Amino acid sequence: MIAPITIQAIYRDGNLQPAKKLDLPNNTTVQVLVLPLNAAGKPTFFGIFPQLATLSDDITTIKKMLNTGVDKQIKILSGAM
Repeated sequence: MIAPITIQAIYRDGNLQPAKKLDLPNNTTVQVLVLPLNAAGKPTFFGIFPQLATLSDDITTIKKMLNTGVDKQIKILSGAM
């Protein structure tokens, strides 16, 4: 079994053209999930609210801070600190 890979491709003239050569045997059937990228090369997840895309990095940072805080609280409550 071949492990999943993530690639970038360009859609041109009705075809997806990978940015780099794929290490796949000929005639390999694959499943494709298309996530259009913005000018910065980041996926555009927010559909009709593109202004929310600018918050994605902030949300990721806040999530990491929250998880770190929860982990610290668990350690304090369990007496590990």
